[in-house]
Amino acid sequence: PTRPTRPKDIHLRVEPRELATLPRDFRGRHGVGMRVALVPRSAPVPMRPHVPGHEYPRLGGITMSQLNIPGQNEKANAMLPARVAIFSAAMAVAYPLLLTVCILRAVFMRTTKGTPSQILQKGTYNNAHLPDQHYTCQLLFDKPLEEPRLRAALVELCAEDGITEDQIDLSFEDATPASWPATGSHRMNAYLPAAIGEDDSYVEYWSSRGKSGKVVRLHVFNAKAAGEPTVVLYAGSINAWDGSSNFNFVKQLMCRYAGESPQTVFQSALSPDITPAAAATLDAAVPFALYLAKMPLNLAKSLGGALWNAISAQPRFGGNGFGFKLCAMNLDKEESRALYNGAKALGVSPFACFTWAGVRACKRVLGYQPKRIVQQASLQTRHFPVEGQGDQRDLVGDWLVGPVQYVGDVDYDLPQAQASYADLRAELDALGPRTCASLAAKAWGVVNCGAAPFECVPTYNDDAHVFDKTIFMNNYGVRTMPEEVGFRAWNWNAPLWLGINTINVNGRTTTLVGSCMFGLEVAEALRDEIEAALREVIAKGREVPAEEASAVPTYRGV
Repeated sequence: PTRPTRPKDIHLRVEPRELATLPRDFRGRHGVGMRVALVPRSAPVPMRPHVPGHEYPRLGGITMSQLNIPGQNEKANAMLPARVAIFSAAMAVAYPLLLTVCILRAVFMRTTKGTPSQILQKGTYNNAHLPDQHYTCQLLFDKPLEEPRLRAALVELCAEDGITEDQIDLSFEDATPASWPATGSHRMNAYLPAAIGEDDSYVEYWSSRGKSGKVVRLHVFNAKAAGEPTVVLYAGSINAWDGSSNFNFVKQLMCRYAGESPQTVFQSALSPDITPAAAATLDAAVPFALYLAKMPLNLAKSLGGALWNAISAQPRFGGNGFGFKLCAMNLDKEESRALYNGAKALGVSPFACFTWAGVRACKRVLGYQPKRIVQQASLQTRHFPVEGQGDQRDLVGDWLVGPVQYVGDVDYDLPQAQASYADLRAELDALGPRTCASLAAKAWGVVNCGAAPFECVPTYNDDAHVFDKTIFMNNYGVRTMPEEVGFRAWNWNAPLWLGINTINVNGRTTTLVGSCMFGLEVAEALRDEIEAALREVIAKGREVPAEEASAVPTYRGV
């Protein structure tokens, strides 16, 4: 340890586990299993590194005694009266004020701008580029990037969406990233320990840089040689582009960097409209009177959940601190292929595997299931198509929607997760009621655009409540980058109550797990349990005969 270990910091745990459940290397000669480790309570329990024959990152399940769960400890119970008092005071002030704002905004938008399809004719409203309003993430490459080529491609691409050169921050930093970590499940400072604190991520990195007045920022930490990691910390436009569009922006940047012919990708240039059929369905689905009627309850649940959990997260009330805490779970190509084939063998989609794993992790770590899953999706190809586009998903703009999947108290197994995924696809294809509810809340709400800010404010009038017992699930699906740029990972997250953000690029599935309510140690425990569940699917995929196994499907434009 970096500081003296005091007796009260030591946690001793005796597990009543059968000997057969222990790996052979932990079994004694006389049938006794012993595992000894000194772990300061203030430090996270370290993840067991992946070794052949031991697929899981932890030995057994996680017990409550190992983790400090906000709201579920002696201090939280002792401070319950104080928490209730602060919560009640905050609600008494904020609720009537925000309800008035919500009602006035909705009436204003309906009377002056029209129906949801009229406001969201392009899929968004008022999605202008704003300085210092960023979608942030971390990119990994396995070779250095060349500054002149990257700068020329970036300036050219940004200009096509009205971003001038003086609104761009491209910086090549002096620090060299650390080597590849031993496992893909690691903390977010693994590559840049000098630039990012031990418990921090790219979120704190950008916060520490302060306001710059820029719209797009890329800070490049180049490797010294090919084969070693190059890290790019990216901050794109969160107001004008949704999340997958930020990926598409970087993809088009890398295509031009690689010398490919420029493609027209921006919503501002192509300007696709909602189809007449989709417009009619949307406007008929959400009467304005019904929208107003559900506003008081939705605001109470959303604001109340956010306030209660934020108060409970404070250390003085038994929490671990309120703040964005992220951790990585990146699979290599072999593991990603096995995950895909395992899901296929089980008759489910990778999306369903992640939602199932997330719900199971909450139940095991927190002791209860989430109530809902907010599922991020773009409607661009379905209901805002560009002529001749086909199945390509490379456009840059905002067509985001977030239909809700309800979990409830059911046994949320893989078949249930797959049924919910099939329902999501049907919802998106037909503009079902939950999709329309999300679009109406986007159209008539206080915030009407961007990479999810409209969903994160308590004034969002849908049953999402992303800061209270809700998994914020975002799967960009299967994507590609030019092979020659050496792209390895796209890591981003919306760390609300629990965020799970995943993507497969060039055959690699990369994921971040995060939360603003639980602290880093609990986020890592949730990540470890999600990984344990996914490795069950991976193990199933490795059983598939080689002649029957499939590569993860990749499409040039998808």
